[in-house]
Amino acid sequence: MIDEITEYAVYVAFLVACAIPLSAYINKVMAGEKHLLSCIVAPVERFACRIMGIDASEQMNWKTYLATALIFSIISFVALMAILMLQGVLPFNPEGLAGLSWDLAFNTTASFVTNTNWQSYSGESALSYFSQAIGLTVQNFVTPAVGMAVLFALFRGLVAQNSEGLGSFWTDVVRALLGVLLPLSLVLAVVDVWQGSPQNVDEYQTTQLVEPVGLTADGDIVDADDPEAVSVVDEMAVPMGPQASQVAIKQLGTNGGGYNGVNSASPLENPTPLTNLLQCVSLLLIPVALVFSFGRFVNDRRQGRAIFFSMFAVFLVALFTVGYFELAGTPQLAQNGAVYMGQEGQSGGNMEGKEVRFGVTDSALWATFTTAASNGSVNSMHDSYTPIGGMVPMILMQLGEIIFGGIGCGLYSMIGFVILTVFIAGLMVGRTPEYLGKKIGPKEMRMAVVLAICTPVVILVGAAALCLDPATQASLNNGGPHGFSEVLYVATSAGGNNGSAFAGMNCNTPFINTVLGLEMLANRFVPMAAALCLAGSLASRQKVAASAGTLSTSNGMFVFLLILIVVLVAALSMFPALALGPIAEQLQMVL
Repeated sequence: MIDEITEYAVYVAFLVACAIPLSAYINKVMAGEKHLLSCIVAPVERFACRIMGIDASEQMNWKTYLATALIFSIISFVALMAILMLQGVLPFNPEGLAGLSWDLAFNTTASFVTNTNWQSYSGESALSYFSQAIGLTVQNFVTPAVGMAVLFALFRGLVAQNSEGLGSFWTDVVRALLGVLLPLSLVLAVVDVWQGSPQNVDEYQTTQLVEPVGLTADGDIVDADDPEAVSVVDEMAVPMGPQASQVAIKQLGTNGGGYNGVNSASPLENPTPLTNLLQCVSLLLIPVALVFSFGRFVNDRRQGRAIFFSMFAVFLVALFTVGYFELAGTPQLAQNGAVYMGQEGQSGGNMEGKEVRFGVTDSALWATFTTAASNGSVNSMHDSYTPIGGMVPMILMQLGEIIFGGIGCGLYSMIGFVILTVFIAGLMVGRTPEYLGKKIGPKEMRMAVVLAICTPVVILVGAAALCLDPATQASLNNGGPHGFSEVLYVATSAGGNNGSAFAGMNCNTPFINTVLGLEMLANRFVPMAAALCLAGSLASRQKVAASAGTLSTSNGMFVFLLILIVVLVAALSMFPALALGPIAEQLQMVL
């Protein structure tokens, strides 16, 4: 276990070491100040603002900011859905792939416009180069930029006094795109190409299989020399296309949608240990940096550190829990001790559904990083995890993507929990709640509650709707508790704007596509509206001087209270559902 702990420590230390200086850079970019890439980015930014008629000094109130963000998202939705449904007549389609059905196009569009990147299809066999590069990759850039813009509008609301201005949505999006997302993605994409990821518009290639396989009359795969085999397959198609560019932004932008069906388990998307390290760290890089950016923005780094340690404590518990249960495996895998499950001479533990290139340790790392980050990319199949190993990523999503979470949306949802904690702690000591010198009133509390409970409510409603549909049971590959876990994971992934999957369930039906699409839209835009309303309300308030009775929001006690409120409000609301799924399955295995 020492080797696993060492690797965990290296990944986490590298992540934090990169995030801290990045936080200072992000603040300078979003403030329009001189930064490392100003000589390149600033002229492009001015040109982009000029041709789009953007006034960089404009100060929108929260309603205008929200309306602008919604209009932008609606236009993106219509454009992407048109591309997906019409891809059969659009260029750069060497495989001649037809357009998507209305329900799959709706689901996919809702997924990518909401920064979820849930996929009810296999990318390399369903989407053309045009759809992947122009449709999906563009959304991979603009959706995290929108999230970052809304977050900085909330930052401004927290520090402003007697003001309605939260900045310009258009300016914030342009700066996030040009100054943060594009440069980082360019670096990661170049590394991916260097390590072997395709970046071209060539036709798919074929190669000989190392071991031919046979197909029965029913389409089942058997050995090539099996008597039931009616044909032998000795070649495979190798997908080409602009993969590296999409992989880079899907990781950095907390998007997660795979160019290929097996996502980052594919050697085309994730070819080497170096790409695995850089891509895994990229999942959380910007969300972690934004936590430190918060402390810098409000001129009190202790506030950022307090939120970071709250998130980090839950994150570490999740990481070691997944690692422990996957390394331990199950009594069924060990066959009551008859099968060696150790690490000597092999990867050890539960290797079902995992790439032998990565083993249990790297797979557990990625599973925790991707569900903490609201990213959704995978380098192993979560459906094959042990019950508790699969439950922990589910819980990270069910908390409301607040353990770092998606770009922007993770932190502004966590700030909702912070305000809720301040209010409850204030009631306990008989003080009027304050945060960063701002009095917390009824309106702020209503918005904080929306931010805190929106995700659990959306998930539970979505899961209930799926369970009521008879077609859902027909879509499952498993029954019993694990079958319910598959349904719950699907609803959780969509409702948490994550996008990962248990992959043991066929979700490409009109009803499931529609329910999941509505889940994704609800959990993206309801919290966004609440965050901007909160920002507008706080911006109009006057700061009050701290006194001896002011509750500290940066000490260890507050960190403990914040974690406690997160567990009580978010985690326990999902406990009954978890008890019917992964917990029941775990008890069946060990009892």
